[in-house]
Amino acid sequence: MSDIPKEFGEEYYDQNYFRTSEGKKYRGADGTIQGWSYKNPDGEFLGAGPIAEAWKEIFEPRNLLDVGAGRGTFIAYARDTGIEAEGFDYSEWAVSDEGRYPRCRPEWLRVHDATEPWPYDDNSFDLVVALDFFEHIYEDDLGFVIGELYRVASKYIFLQIATTKGEGYILKKGVEVPIVLEGNAVAGHVTVMPEDWWIERLYDDDWISNRGMVNHFCALVDPDIIRNWILNSIIVYERIDD
Repeated sequence: MSDIPKEFGEEYYDQNYFRTSEGKKYRGADGTIQGWSYKNPDGEFLGAGPIAEAWKEIFEPRNLLDVGAGRGTFIAYARDTGIEAEGFDYSEWAVSDEGRYPRCRPEWLRVHDATEPWPYDDNSFDLVVALDFFEHIYEDDLGFVIGELYRVASKYIFLQIATTKGEGYILKKGVEVPIVLEGNAVAGHVTVMPEDWWIERLYDDDWISNRGMVNHFCALVDPDIIRNWILNSIIVYERIDD
């Protein structure tokens, strides 16, 4: 029996999504039932250390917001570098005492739905990061979420988005996921499009894409750590000075 819902709500992102080896069930292209999960017992990712150090060197942020922070791993490692990092995630399980990364303190990570007004003031954060986040947002909600992203950021935005070199796909709320897409959608990916599509959607008069900072980041971090990021899309935005 497939676990793929017609709409990916908060309850989908439970321990079977993040932790267990059995994972979320989906139908393969041949109709057989298969399982997918991050299969990560405690949320550890040692690559988060070098990534956070690179953010510190490039952006020199006083504080940082991690949007869709999952279990808070990057928050803890950013804190190690002296950045006042915090974040939020949709998943109650990921933020709970059971799910949260052990080195992430409860006060650094909260439950919040990104499609609702973000609980932060305008221009609150020197750096806002969103990692493997936007592909989880339904197209109908993108305008609001992008608006909130720019509202709370004061200087820089660092995005890592799962993209495609081909045609891509967009899933709608309440519509059954086609069997040929279940293997992709099992990760909660509902908007998977080429990088150019995202660049167009993310356009804002007050912000400019900074490819030089992306190149600097990629030069600082071991390619093996960010292999999947490089295969997808890393995008940095910088606020244009008035």
